[in-house]
Amino acid sequence: MPSLENLHQSFSGKQFVILGIDIQENRDLVLRQVQQYGLSYENLLDENSEVSNLYGVRSTPAKFIIDTNGYLVGAALGYREWDNEEMKLLIKKLMEAG
Repeated sequence: MPSLENLHQSFSGKQFVILGIDIQENRDLVLRQVQQYGLSYENLLDENSEVSNLYGVRSTPAKFIIDTNGYLVGAALGYREWDNEEMKLLIKKLMEAG
């Protein structure tokens, strides 16, 4: 989560959005985690797993990159350092292509 927050801050003011979606989590637990990690990106609850089912999520964490037209252009399973220079470059390239 901290690396996603750093990535979010790196692209502040640009056409880039991070949405955290917690699957079947307790609302109070999610709120505590958001506060604990100082997350400024939007965090949503998928209480009935509707969104995760639409995207075929079978394990977490799962990350999806969706372009401005709503197309899935990338996906990753498992933990990643999202705020490294390689990821930032990839996202910049995807933003330029969109």
